[in-house]
Amino acid sequence: MTITLLAPDGLAVTAQQERQARAAQHGGGSGRQLGARSGFRVGTPTSVLSATSTTWTLGPCAAMIDPGASLHQGAYGWASDANVTGTVTAADATYSRKDIVYIQVNDSSAGDGSGATSAPVLYLAGTASASPVAPTLPARSFLVGTITVPAAGGGSPTVVRNPAEYVAAGAPQPVYSLAERDGLTTFDGLTVRRMDLTSDPLQWWSATAGKWLSGNVGIPYVPIWTGVTDFGSGGSLTGTYWVDGDRVTVRSRAKFGASATIGTAAIYCPLPSGFPIAGTENAALGTGFHVNNAGVLRPLVVFAGTTTTASVWTSQFPVQTPGGAGCTSASGEYMEITISYQTSGSL
Repeated sequence: MTITLLAPDGLAVTAQQERQARAAQHGGGSGRQLGARSGFRVGTPTSVLSATSTTWTLGPCAAMIDPGASLHQGAYGWASDANVTGTVTAADATYSRKDIVYIQVNDSSAGDGSGATSAPVLYLAGTASASPVAPTLPARSFLVGTITVPAAGGGSPTVVRNPAEYVAAGAPQPVYSLAERDGLTTFDGLTVRRMDLTSDPLQWWSATAGKWLSGNVGIPYVPIWTGVTDFGSGGSLTGTYWVDGDRVTVRSRAKFGASATIGTAAIYCPLPSGFPIAGTENAALGTGFHVNNAGVLRPLVVFAGTTTTASVWTSQFPVQTPGGAGCTSASGEYMEITISYQTSGSL
């Protein structure tokens, strides 16, 4: 056991001790108590890695990298103040290929068996095929990005930089997909910023609720209403939902286009995917209105159709389908609903 104190005058510590003691400054989510979640400095442009048919280039940048060779190794700061370049393997005559550029940390002083103390930027060509996949990332490495090389004559390579970004302790962790968020090791209060969603909302892990929660930021979705005979040409279906704990609020509008026909069938609005109605929810979900081109509003009432749909009716007694009650569907007329319900789903 080694206890490290940073940093009294005259007290010598090893580089590994310093990496360990600075672990408290790293953001969470890596699952490594003395390590960190590897990533570029926040704000690193996606264009920092580029490629032509012959050359890849990594521009000046910085990253924190946890090679994970041992439990106690810690994370390393890495930076380059000039372009690093290398050769792109020639394109295959028939198939495309996925290559990777990566940084490999070698630190034999930490017992990784590499026999070196370096962190070069390296390139590894994949295998050309009809459905190419990127090669496996070598040990102790941080993925810089993936280069897709089309078959010969198929144009220029395309580059996708690894979106992983390093943050300090307490800062929201930017994530660029649901899979990236769900790959984090969670703890109570872990906060992420969903860069893949409109408005880049914050989400946090609640150990009490056992799921991700979100602030009251609207998330757009496209609800494909059913039961209308024909929405016509130029109509639109729009929706926004908000999640607050286990409560979902939805606002949706179905606008008719030219030559639309509302029909007399029951009409349903689908709920946001992944947020079904909980079994204890009341049947009445909310209200709405039908608006014709004369500006006349006709009240609507909304009930639970299934666990994943809301059914829309006129509010007269007895209730009727909108078309059955005489609601019209001229171009520009619309139905809009606002509902709220308890869900068993989570962000």
